Amino acid sequence: MEVLKANRSFIFTLIIWSLSGIYGHYLAFAVVPLTLLAFKSRNMYMEMFLGFIFILILSDSLLDSLSWAGQVKYEYIVLLYLLMILSRKSFGKLNLFYQRFIPFFIVAFICLFNSPADNVILSFEKTLSYLFLLLIVPNYMMRCHRDYGTEFYRTLVYLCVGMVIYGIIAKYVHPSQAYRENRFCGIFGNPNGLGVFLTLLVLLISVISDIYPGIFSRREKIVFYISIILSLVWSDSRNSLFAILIFIFFSYFHKLSTFLGFIIFIVFLFSYPLVIANLPAILNSLGLGSYLRVNTLEDASGRFVAWYFAIDHIKQSIFIGKGFDYTNYLFMSPANVKYLSALGHQGNAHNSYLTLWLDTGLIGLLTYLWALISTFFKVAKRSNLAFPVMYAVLFSTFFESWLTASLNPFTILLFVILSMLTNEEIFAPKAQAALLVQ
Repeated sequence: MEVLKANRSFIFTLIIWSLSGIYGHYLAFAVVPLTLLAFKSRNMYMEMFLGFIFILILSDSLLDSLSWAGQVKYEYIVLLYLLMILSRKSFGKLNLFYQRFIPFFIVAFICLFNSPADNVILSFEKTLSYLFLLLIVPNYMMRCHRDYGTEFYRTLVYLCVGMVIYGIIAKYVHPSQAYRENRFCGIFGNPNGLGVFLTLLVLLISVISDIYPGIFSRREKIVFYISIILSLVWSDSRNSLFAILIFIFFSYFHKLSTFLGFIIFIVFLFSYPLVIANLPAILNSLGLGSYLRVNTLEDASGRFVAWYFAIDHIKQSIFIGKGFDYTNYLFMSPANVKYLSALGHQGNAHNSYLTLWLDTGLIGLLTYLWALISTFFKVAKRSNLAFPVMYAVLFSTFFESWLTASLNPFTILLFVILSMLTNEEIFAPKAQAALLVQ
């Protein structure tokens, strides 16, 4: 409760933002930026950064009353970037893990020249926003770490769990707003979105607890995980359930031995086809067939339709893509929506790797994966959770395209985790001991 008391004014600010957007809509376009500038004048970098995560969570909702958040987030990220540049010296030594992604962004910007004429502006904006996110997250994280210590990490988790609990409350107070297609989604746009958020939240809490043992009390962890488990069960998100189980499973072995965990992962990869082939029978024998919808496993809940459709268009331009957001442009065109709907599919490609391939070509896909995976390999030397986190993320992104979007509440949490793992100051024994006594 001390976290809530210490952040009373910040919570009140978030409520004001929400009310100004819900009842004033365009009023939020003035209230949010002005508040952000007020935060900056008082060096309230934690509030600036966490406010951005709050806006991104709201922006994922499909409720008309929260549509303002999906528009405000664009000016928010630009302001965060500009304020960082204008205060460059005050940030001190920067976290430069984003440098590994420079080759990817070079390719991404080249792909703009191959983008459809009526999508090139949006593609440029999407590319720029992704670049901004990679620049902003690690450096605001560094500043918050130095200024607030463990208070920042506790407040971050409280914010994320608080939004999950809000969704649980909505289930009973406004059930029509908390469900979509008879599946629980809380405050998020769809059940799978809630599931992805819960996956990353589990990873975040685990990494923070591993770095700072004892940062959360037993009572706090009980509240956190009950909220997460209830939401996960209600969402019926199989992909997120399996991703979390993969993380838990490999966390155990990597704590015993990194080499042992890696060998088991290799065995897991080779045995994966056999497991998938027998998974329906296994789940039915456990009485979980109905809950986990085993009847849709064979076609991956309609994803195969999307994947084959994406692959057919990849063949037209294998090495160079057609710019960020091209996949959405392709899948959401009226003719293709009608065609895919007739085949039983709705939405986008539901695969981050195919989406990256369509958007940035094979070269873009490989440079991105190199940057991401090499970062995990680098930090594995200091954290035995690095590989389990990587396995869970790679699994989740195989069935969802969230990794290819910048302004969602999922990608930012991944970069928050990577920012922590790549921040040498966090793992310095003296610095860690000093933070724990704050």
